[in-house]
Amino acid sequence: MLKKTLKSALIGFLIGVAIGNVIAILTGKSDTGGVTFASQKLLSMSGGNGVVAMLLQSLFSGLYGAACFAGMSFYEAERLPLAAATALHCAVIVFLFIPIALLLGWAGGITEILIIAGIQIVVFFIIWLIMWSIYKKQVKELNEMQKDYRQKNKEEP
Repeated sequence: MLKKTLKSALIGFLIGVAIGNVIAILTGKSDTGGVTFASQKLLSMSGGNGVVAMLLQSLFSGLYGAACFAGMSFYEAERLPLAAATALHCAVIVFLFIPIALLLGWAGGITEILIIAGIQIVVFFIIWLIMWSIYKKQVKELNEMQKDYRQKNKEEP
């Protein structure tokens, strides 16, 4: 399971880098009206060095992506109920998002961060509800199959 989690984390890191940089490009504006590859906050933190700012942007958005993907391993732990796996995955993502969003300038203040965190929690609840419904249906089908099997074996001598 560790190998699979590390592979997921690597894939998540690469996707996180890509998504983080696309978001930075789409939302970044320079003082001259052009586009930047990092937020103004990150550029000022790096002393105006665009390369350092982009490397920090890539590193932290990659770490966020890695945590998102590696957290999916919670769902594969057999002893962990679906609600607990979802809550743990959600907690990791939300609590990691807050410092990274502040550091990278993805959100301007605490109000924006709380709104985004709230959206993430709602999305996780919807995912949990969908997965719970799917699993409930599968359990019902398995129980029916077991019932049919037992009925069939009782009738045969």
